[in-house]
Order: sequence, then C-alpha cells, then structure tokens
Amino acid sequence: MVMQAEPLLADEACRPMFLYGASRLDRQDVARRLHTHSTRAQQPFVVAALTATPCALREDALFGGRESGWFEQAQGGTLLVDEIDCLCPALQVRFVSEIERPETNLRVIAASRHDLTLLLRQGNFQSGLHRWLAAFEPSQRLGPERISAVCRLPGTGNERPRGLARALERPLTEYFETGLENDAGDLHASVVGEVERPLITMVLRRTGGNQLRAAAMLGMNRNTLRKKIRELDITVPKGSDE
Repeated sequence: MVMQAEPLLADEACRPMFLYGASRLDRQDVARRLHTHSTRAQQPFVVAALTATPCALREDALFGGRESGWFEQAQGGTLLVDEIDCLCPALQVRFVSEIERPETNLRVIAASRHDLTLLLRQGNFQSGLHRWLAAFEPSQRLGPERISAVCRLPGTGNERPRGLARALERPLTEYFETGLENDAGDLHASVVGEVERPLITMVLRRTGGNQLRAAAMLGMNRNTLRKKIRELDITVPKGSDE
C-alpha cells in the first residue's frame, strides 16, 4: 500500500489540488503532506479555515485587513482553502482575482466535503472560480480512497500529531471552532478547564482515590491536587489517601 500511495505525494510542478470527502482533519493532513513533499516544503503552510471564521470576517482573514491575511501569510508556500464552497459570490470573484495576480506566489489546495463534479454541476460557483476548478485534471483530484491511502503512509514527524495529541485533535478542533463562532473569548482557559476536571477524575479513579499516587501521575504536589479537587468540585473515590 505504501508503494502504491507514495506517488500521490509526488508533484514537482506544485499544481493546484482539490481534496474532497473524508474528514476535515484528514483533508488537512493530506494537504500538509503534499506541502511537505513539494519544492515549497521550507515555506509556510497556511490553512484557510473558512468554517471556523464568521462570514463577516472571512474577507479580512483571506485577503488582509488590519493584519496580513492568509494569502499574504502563505506567499512562497501552500495555502489550503478548506470548504471552498463556503465562499460567497463576492469572495469567489476576489479569490480568483488574487490567484491570477502575477505577483501571487503560492500553491493553492482547495478542499470540500463534497465531490468536485457535484459542486460544479450545482452551479453555485461564479464563472471564474467554476472555470478554474473545472480545469483540474483527474490526477489533481483526491477523493476519500486516495486521501485514506495517503493518511496511512508513515509520517515524517511534521504532519499529524500522534498518541494523546491525535486523540484530542478532533474534539479540540470542534470546541475551538464553536468557541470562535460563539465569541467565547478566552479559549485557552475554557479548553483547559474542560480537560482538567475529567483528567483529574480519571486519574483518581485509576489510583482508587489515592491522592499521593494521583498527584505523582499528574506531576503536581498533593496540596495542589487537593486545591484543584476543591475548586473543580471533584468527588474523590473511596480508598486510601496515602
């Protein structure tokens, strides 16, 4: 399987690509691998997370407002525009104008949960974007099976996180996007708070309520653990506290 999938990453021309189907995280994984195996590997890889950005902020996020936008940040490298079908007509026009500028120097990887043929048939793209996407050859379109094949390739250490980080990636991504949409504010404190209580509870269950052992597993002293138990209103399982 590795020998069959490896050629999918080889694209010295750094042509635009379209990824569809699979999960959002799998599409991002493959886009990053395509970047890592390209001649632009030492340049930025930028994800234009459209669904994580409120509609009113997408133009500034893409093209820059008070700060540089995703297009500027990705110059010289690769820009992944995920859920490209979420672009409103005005942004579709500006998107095509931007990629056609002579000074634009980046590789664009477009992505969607939907098959490109279906999207083109629905007729929701402006003429310029429709023409650009319709020109993609079959080799430039990676669907669920080919994405899955690439995801199964051994990592280089620069792609998806593994282990605990990989397990937390999906729920944290969903929580992060919900926080942005709801203007949650301090996402760091919110996420840490959501993770800390079940983590401490699980460790206490594993140690049978032994706070000394639980503190050692958590990498904190017992007084700190006791303080967090009170603050987070955690019920300590019955057992030894020694």
